[in-house]
Amino acid sequence: MPLLASLLPPHANAHALASQPQVVQQPKSPSAAWTLCTLIAVSVLGISQAACRRFVALPLDAKAKASALAPPDLARVEIQAMELRHPILKPLRINFSDGLSPEEAAVVAVVANPDLRALRDQRALAAAQLLDAGLLPDPVLSYAQDVPAGANGPGFVTARTTQLSLDLTGMLTRGLRRRTARSEQRAVDLEVAWGEWQVAEAAKLSVHRIRSLESMTALGDEAAKLLADDLQAVEKSAASGGAPIGDVAAMQAAYDAGRRNALTLRQLGDHERQTLNALLGLAPDTQVPLEHPQGKRAWSGMTSEKDLVAGLDRRLDLVALQHGYESQDARLRLAIWSQFPNIGLSLSRATDTSNVLTHGFGVALSLPIFNRGQGAVAVAEATRQQLLDQYQARLFHARQDLGQILSDLQVAARMIAAAEGALPALAAQAEAADAAFKKGTLDLLGRNQAWLALLAQRGSVAGLHLYLDDLGVALETVAGRILPPHLPAEETSK
Repeated sequence: MPLLASLLPPHANAHALASQPQVVQQPKSPSAAWTLCTLIAVSVLGISQAACRRFVALPLDAKAKASALAPPDLARVEIQAMELRHPILKPLRINFSDGLSPEEAAVVAVVANPDLRALRDQRALAAAQLLDAGLLPDPVLSYAQDVPAGANGPGFVTARTTQLSLDLTGMLTRGLRRRTARSEQRAVDLEVAWGEWQVAEAAKLSVHRIRSLESMTALGDEAAKLLADDLQAVEKSAASGGAPIGDVAAMQAAYDAGRRNALTLRQLGDHERQTLNALLGLAPDTQVPLEHPQGKRAWSGMTSEKDLVAGLDRRLDLVALQHGYESQDARLRLAIWSQFPNIGLSLSRATDTSNVLTHGFGVALSLPIFNRGQGAVAVAEATRQQLLDQYQARLFHARQDLGQILSDLQVAARMIAAAEGALPALAAQAEAADAAFKKGTLDLLGRNQAWLALLAQRGSVAGLHLYLDDLGVALETVAGRILPPHLPAEETSK
């Protein structure tokens, strides 16, 4: 009988047979059976093609490579910055023309950094895994026929078998698989947000460093100019016999050291500029205007250590580890399920070569004799324990880092206070040396030495503020939250 008739209910099939003339069926030739199977395969493929996704090419060609090297569209970046959605960072209105503040640079980095674009692709992968986990296993429909080959007499027909099979175990574990994928998706979302936070803090720190290095470079250039004047004066004096040759050599060495220091500071500033450009997705030689600093930040008196430690369990990466632990816990439950027999159910309808119709069902069970899922359970348990230990270790180190940074902040604040306390006296000495030089009671070398001492102290203060900014941004990064830097009272009043 045809395939469609074999799938009809028994009473419908009997009625159809009764209405047909009673003729002896001749066995079909193998070519006819092959044609029937081919038609069925073509039909199934056609249905699948209509329901499945089509392949779309995504070539890694010259256009894709040029896109990787192209600078970001700043107008689009400004729009995306106002539409930013992040657990920590808030949307900002960006204006590149008036210079970037550290906070603005952090948001721009999250929007335009090329590494983050690749990192965010993990979200699409996690969403696809969640979709896959929620899909039920497809039923399997099979058809077979046996053509009599040796007996061609009357009463022999082609035997046909139609069977429908279902994977019951896959249906029963769907809930656990969805729970696993859902927790994994949440973990991935938080890990991506944590990566964005790391890049944002790196951009903020880079802006702080560029500001400090620009100030230190200006001081270094001024000191090198004074040393050049001293060298010229000593050479002139030595030429007239007023100074020994040894003084010229010593002054030359001092000038070379000052010039190297200025060049090193300039090189550090250029390197930090390139670091910021890379974080913002810009070309290495781009000069991004930066906002003029409003004052030196104290990075102290913001939040108590107790409050910072209490908020560590809300840090994005730690919350992501919690969701990853929940996902692994569900995987362990799935592995325990694998210890039980896999169950398959099948329904069949068949006719033999004497045209006897039969209906049946079957149950397939895997026998847990050798494997019993022991390996999968052991791996899942070990992985869960590893995630638990990893979470506890990261929480412990975060607590230790917070304590160390807060201690270093206190020391840095005391060092800055001491260094800034010496500035008024050095400034007064430099002004007195200027006055004495104008009166002729002090030579150029003496006057420049006083100014060099003042410039060196100012450079030390700028370097300490750079160190303080490093510690402040590190404290924000470890705490996983924004901590507005505290400005001294006299600067706040301005």
